[in-house]
Amino acid sequence: MNIHLALPLLAALFAVPAQANDRYSTRDIELYSVAVPTTELTAEAAKNYNVERSPNRGLLTVTLVKKIRSGKNETVPGQVYAGAINLRNNLSNIPIREVREGDSVYYLGEFQVTTPDTLRFLVNANVMGKTMKSEFAREFYSAKTP
Repeated sequence: MNIHLALPLLAALFAVPAQANDRYSTRDIELYSVAVPTTELTAEAAKNYNVERSPNRGLLTVTLVKKIRSGKNETVPGQVYAGAINLRNNLSNIPIREVREGDSVYYLGEFQVTTPDTLRFLVNANVMGKTMKSEFAREFYSAKTP
């Protein structure tokens, strides 16, 4: 299964600025993570994924991808844990939920943000007997309510 065709939400989220996402790779597994303000989601996407659109909320998306020799990649399940550290050095846990669409699996976590702020995201995953870690930062600015 081609991940880019299977996950329209993930593809849309990766269109955000480069500082907002991260990719961690081992020889056969890749971890993709991206964070966006929920106001950047369309009303339809927010409804489909049961995400509240608000200027003070963000969405973290994590996808675990197994690289296959045939050139096709497939998402795989795992255990995902995430947190965020703000500019005041406060750490908050981000509850993660698994979403399955057909053969695809990915992970969503909603979090609070007081704008303006920069959050440093810490993502840990256990997948196929491997431990993976990712860290990236995203700036959040004040936005109008949708």
